[in-house]
Amino acid sequence: MRIGYLIPEFPGQTHIWIWREITHLRAWGTQIDIFSTKHPSKEVKAKHDFADAQTYYLWKQNILKNIFDIFVSLCWAVTRPIGLYKAIKLVTIDVEAPRWRIIALVPIACVLARSSIARSIEHIHCHSCANSAILAMMLKQLTGISYSLTLNANLEWWGGGLTAKFSNAAFIIAITQKLEEEVRLNYPLHPNQVVLGRIGVDTAKWNPQLYKLNNLTNQTFQILTVGRLHTSKGHDTVIQAVKCLVDAGKLVNLTIIGAGSELENLKTLAAKLEISHLVEFTGSLSEDQIIEKMLQADAFVLASHAEPLGVVYMEAMAMEVATIGTNAGGVPEIITDGKNGLLIPPRDVTALTRALIQLIENPAFRIQLGLNGRSSIIEHFDSQIGAATLFERITIESGQYKK
Repeated sequence: MRIGYLIPEFPGQTHIWIWREITHLRAWGTQIDIFSTKHPSKEVKAKHDFADAQTYYLWKQNILKNIFDIFVSLCWAVTRPIGLYKAIKLVTIDVEAPRWRIIALVPIACVLARSSIARSIEHIHCHSCANSAILAMMLKQLTGISYSLTLNANLEWWGGGLTAKFSNAAFIIAITQKLEEEVRLNYPLHPNQVVLGRIGVDTAKWNPQLYKLNNLTNQTFQILTVGRLHTSKGHDTVIQAVKCLVDAGKLVNLTIIGAGSELENLKTLAAKLEISHLVEFTGSLSEDQIIEKMLQADAFVLASHAEPLGVVYMEAMAMEVATIGTNAGGVPEIITDGKNGLLIPPRDVTALTRALIQLIENPAFRIQLGLNGRSSIIEHFDSQIGAATLFERITIESGQYKK
């Protein structure tokens, strides 16, 4: 079958797990056209290999092309008056955004609808439950093309209107058991309308055995973290923990991979603590560059205040790097404390310092955590597992699935 993937501001640096999903689905015979709301900004655009993937943008960088697309698409939609009326009626759904923003989605939905018909799209899968989900709802009214959603973050993050967004969807993929349970509890859906489909990592590529490894006998303990430079990611907690380690006489370096608005604040914090020479800010890196950094790391830390799940934890664990995460959000579904990684409370510098000292002073324990971590990712979070769930549900939706 031919399906559309609707991804806001694709390709973003954090979209790598979506690209893995697309790659698997295509390998299994699914034809996929990628749609995106608009081009990503330079700050968030992916540095990965998929950055040049063919993508149809609903809102282009050329204003004249936008005017032409919208005009032609509205003329096309007028030939479907009932569907257009139903799409326009959706502007009344209960969302947090100003009403004019929802009204402005109607012509964009017409662009999506006309393009989907031209490409013989049978189903749209939407990787957002915010305004992109409203576009998918409008598309359904205009064309009858069904849609599904991936719920990959807390329910309160999506701007309201979830009852309408969910109830009109063919199905919803919840990436954590916690999110699945919340949807079942709070929304009047059919039992088979929501399904658990954890996102994951390509363990065939993220495999330390494929690369020439440095032996982990660094005189200086190498700490790595990967994530947007945003206050919610807890990078300040990691920097403060490094200061505590230095004061305790430990030789450590910290590498922070990622870009974002908190860069100058984090640099200022490191300077204030007099450890700037121990903290490297690399900016965004490609997948292969991140793997290279993982090979050099003794420990991976992401002290995020709350991650819906956390693909970077999976990546580090797949690379057999001892991993420390926070016991918030969906992270405990990945990390079992003391077995395949370590869990600490968010914003707790003391707890993070203790966890790092435990890894520094007990190399055998650190290595065992790494080995256990990879085994658990292979078993539960290989990217093919979640992709297979989506593939089966889309195939059922198309009427082609046979037991």
